[in-house]
Amino acid sequence: MWSAYARFIARHTYLYLFILTVICTVLTVIPLVCHDLPSFSDPLVGFETRGTALAHRFMAWENLIYETRPSRKLAVNPKEIEDQIRMNQTYYNRTRQDIPRSGHKRLGKNKGHKKKKKPISNSTGFEKTLFNASESNITNGHVHWGFGINMTHEDENTAINKDHIRKQWVSLKEMRRKPDKPLHHNYASGTCGAPVFDYAHLVVANIDNTSLLTFDNVAKICKLQSFLVVLGGNEYYKICQRVSDSHDICCPVWSVPNYIALISGKSSCENLTREDVNKTVTILKKCAAYFHNFSLMASCDLDRCKVPKYCSQHDAVYNMLFYLIDSHAFTPSDYSQTFVKYSMIFLPLPYSSTSLPYYEKLQSSNLSYDTLIIPAIDFGLKNALFDLWIIQDTWLIGLGGIFVFLCVWFYCKSLILTLLLFTAITYSLGIAYFLYIYVFILEFFPFMNLLVIVVVIGIGADDAFLYVKIWKMISKQLMRDNVVTQDNCLTDIKNISSAGETILIQILEETLKHSILTMFITTLTTAIAFYASYVSYIPAINCFSVFAGTAILVNFFLMISWLPVSVFIIDVKLSINKGKCLIKMYKCINDIWEDIRVVLNRFIIVCVTKFHVLFAVLLCAIGIYSVVIVFFSPGLQLPESKEFQLFQTSHPFEQYDIEYRDKFLFERFGKDIGTGSKMPLRWIWGIKAIDNGNHMDPYSTGHLVFDDKFSISDPNSQKWLLGFCSRIKSQPFYQQTLGPLLPNCFIESFKMFMSRRCIDVIDKINRTPCCESSRFPYKKEVFNYCIIKAMESLYQTPREIFMPGVAGPKFLRTASPTVAAIVIEFESVVPYSMSYMAMNDFFLRVENWTQHELRSAPPGMTCGWFLSDLQFYDLQTTLASGTVMALLLSASLGFVVLIPATLNFVVSICALSAMIFSSTVTIAILVFNNWKLNVLESIAISTSAGLAVDFSLHYALSYTNASGVTSARVKYALTASAGPTAAAALTTGFAGIFLLWSNLLPYSQIGTFLALIMSVSWIYATFYLCSLLYIFGRNSSKEPPIEDRKSVSRVSSICSGVPNLESHELEHLADSNRTNLTHSQSHSSVSGTTVVLHEDYDNSHIKIDKKSSDNSNIACNKD
Repeated sequence: MWSAYARFIARHTYLYLFILTVICTVLTVIPLVCHDLPSFSDPLVGFETRGTALAHRFMAWENLIYETRPSRKLAVNPKEIEDQIRMNQTYYNRTRQDIPRSGHKRLGKNKGHKKKKKPISNSTGFEKTLFNASESNITNGHVHWGFGINMTHEDENTAINKDHIRKQWVSLKEMRRKPDKPLHHNYASGTCGAPVFDYAHLVVANIDNTSLLTFDNVAKICKLQSFLVVLGGNEYYKICQRVSDSHDICCPVWSVPNYIALISGKSSCENLTREDVNKTVTILKKCAAYFHNFSLMASCDLDRCKVPKYCSQHDAVYNMLFYLIDSHAFTPSDYSQTFVKYSMIFLPLPYSSTSLPYYEKLQSSNLSYDTLIIPAIDFGLKNALFDLWIIQDTWLIGLGGIFVFLCVWFYCKSLILTLLLFTAITYSLGIAYFLYIYVFILEFFPFMNLLVIVVVIGIGADDAFLYVKIWKMISKQLMRDNVVTQDNCLTDIKNISSAGETILIQILEETLKHSILTMFITTLTTAIAFYASYVSYIPAINCFSVFAGTAILVNFFLMISWLPVSVFIIDVKLSINKGKCLIKMYKCINDIWEDIRVVLNRFIIVCVTKFHVLFAVLLCAIGIYSVVIVFFSPGLQLPESKEFQLFQTSHPFEQYDIEYRDKFLFERFGKDIGTGSKMPLRWIWGIKAIDNGNHMDPYSTGHLVFDDKFSISDPNSQKWLLGFCSRIKSQPFYQQTLGPLLPNCFIESFKMFMSRRCIDVIDKINRTPCCESSRFPYKKEVFNYCIIKAMESLYQTPREIFMPGVAGPKFLRTASPTVAAIVIEFESVVPYSMSYMAMNDFFLRVENWTQHELRSAPPGMTCGWFLSDLQFYDLQTTLASGTVMALLLSASLGFVVLIPATLNFVVSICALSAMIFSSTVTIAILVFNNWKLNVLESIAISTSAGLAVDFSLHYALSYTNASGVTSARVKYALTASAGPTAAAALTTGFAGIFLLWSNLLPYSQIGTFLALIMSVSWIYATFYLCSLLYIFGRNSSKEPPIEDRKSVSRVSSICSGVPNLESHELEHLADSNRTNLTHSQSHSSVSGTTVVLHEDYDNSHIKIDKKSSDNSNIACNKD
């Protein structure tokens, strides 16, 4: 097989490269041209769970809420269904009257005009349904209806004129808003309302630890806010909120100095005096009590509150205490506590991506003034800025690629070959993206997939180093053998380009035979490590595992196709001769590297052979301690915040979320953030808890699946449901609710509705059968009829008494509505918490009680399920279980590779322990570095075992390939493997270190992980595994062949002088595949010579070979 492949490359070199180029280019370009490029505008999409038991319930619940929207399948008020059917029938009849019975449209006055008038509509999609719908559509249960249809017609000229006039008007308004004179920005006014969180805001702190309510600091804040306004310039003026639509002046900045100016009757905070500040502090102390007992509220300036006038003036006191001053000042425990450590400044700018240009100007400036600093900012820009920076910071990935590029160039000594190699790496990413889109049919592309670039560059360079080194050593040895074989007088082979076709094919065949298996194992172990993360239930992790594993496999196929033909072209077809100066430089650098390599190898061998017991005991103890840290105490900490951190912790956006958000009352109580609120209790019947959407696509939510067995109209179901609601109220997790009108358990309010008199005393209306004449539980016919009347009556209740919610029956939108699903909802006594243990205890208690109750339910009510606000809890559970499962799976598959590769159980166990300890020590260091088990951290941890196994497998194979006593085998393994593994760890680690300078936390985290896993796994593979092999290894009695004994090492030991080699598994197969190269041109019986590939041996025999070559040339010349 290899011979045929080598022959094809040698005979059709350029054709093969052309075919590969065309195929790779087409596959790379297709998704870039025919498919939308990935967008990272919402980086948090896909970080939810899909496929878990709770995730199925969440998705079914979301679909249920969606289907209760207007014009969907379900309705909460049957009256809406009746009204829509009536309106739809009326409109349908009206349109039918406009169409002649002959089926041809009537022609108006413009009968002869060919030009059609363009209808203008509000794009509700109704017009298509309106004219295509058949009469059966009205009675089939799907009511098609649209609102606000504008069927006016206007010709194209009119539309163009209107558009031109509109543009002129907009231009005039923009010109009008540009003032001729600079406006005074730093003014105080109460005309723009309160500083709500919909505006951009910043935190101000003081580095000299003095209160921000002193006169000096108030004056500094005044100047700081003026600087913030002036800094924005035109960008600030374009997007600022104005006093009114027709006003030219921006709203003032909401800040403590401006509110002090309002209280003091000053037009600007620049005019404040020390007395004004002291007076305001006194007012705050007096009014703090009213604020904390809720007497002083918002809009008290309208005399709605029973507080002193100075407390409600301009709502200044309320706004300062609620929005602008940190919550530790003027607390109920001590109203005289006037020390303000942090203050907030609200700018009249939108809390959205519109403020991005202003933020970029702010970021380029010094966020400080005198002793004041701005440590935290919240502009609502996290997603927009992340989308921008994730592309900008790719230069760090490029920097790592340049580092690897220079390493490859230095070693290969060919710029063209290096460019071809990186072209192949680029193609591997492009083809992987093609397969991702069109083969795996995955639409969702998370931002984490970009991190695959670093991995593919490292593996591609590793494979290139291996292949090029083997190619050079085989070709060099073969040329030497041809010189020594004097019978043929082949003294004209100065380089490989002058060799014959048969020799070239043999060189290609041997190179492929010795390199492809090694590259395959490297690819296999790394790809398995990433594919193992597919067991996760988080779409972003699933997509990352598929793309990463696929990119690595595609890279392997290009390395065995593109790389051999590229090397063949450079060394054979082109045979570019380098200048003497360049050759001397390469030789000098190689000599220096060789000296360093020899010294390091000897140092490592001495350390392991002399201190093997110390290394084994010490590193084993550290490994066991790391296992305790990772799995017991403190363990992998689950995330405690719903906010996914996107930037470095020092970034002002992250500082606001982590450190400063909870220091202000408006953030703690002004927004419904969930923490502290009570957990809802919801039970759903009639809908199956099934998520039939694409779990790999967070935008695919599937559709609602109804439960055919559900029947609430059955008398037994009614009776059981009433008892169920009664038993809920006796549970310890139940919170008392308000009044019977709330549809929390609609069967109770329905029973009360049915207890009314049959004849109305005033209107004399006969309510039969929906009255006291019917006895509970009601017959199916009575229930189906009366439940509609009951819900219509309930939704006519004034909103002061009844506020509709999600609970109650849901009706199918058909001509005769029926109950398709029901929701029972109560409130629990358990507050919402980020604590996994608290939420786990709550869920298990309610879930176990629910399952116990459903066992006694009638057939129509057995498929109910419980749900609450447990999305974050489910994410925590998935991260905890999925990460450990992926880690164990990756380790198990690594062990599966070890057993057949080494064929030695003791060696495999030692390598497995080194791999496990490498992974756990890395994770333990990350735990000490305050890593939480979030999505990105989960990927890193789950792949750690697969990435750590490479070095261990390398040493294990080197050891099993060696013969002799144990000490000699260990020395041989260290000699052959320490160099390439160290170079691989160094270069891959540096590729990760470059990412540490990124502003984005995901980039820096993956960089930290790569640098850490490379260094730890190399230390454990070199010092711990080799020490164990030195202690527990056995002598090998196998005797190599005579020719093999002449070889100092196996084929792959050539890589000991190669930088940036990550792993070379199954290198021992080179010995078993060592083949005599037969020269078919030879007329002598000496037809082959043994290929010696060890670089040390090769270098030590250069002079001898040179002398032999000279002697051969003389002999041939004499002949």
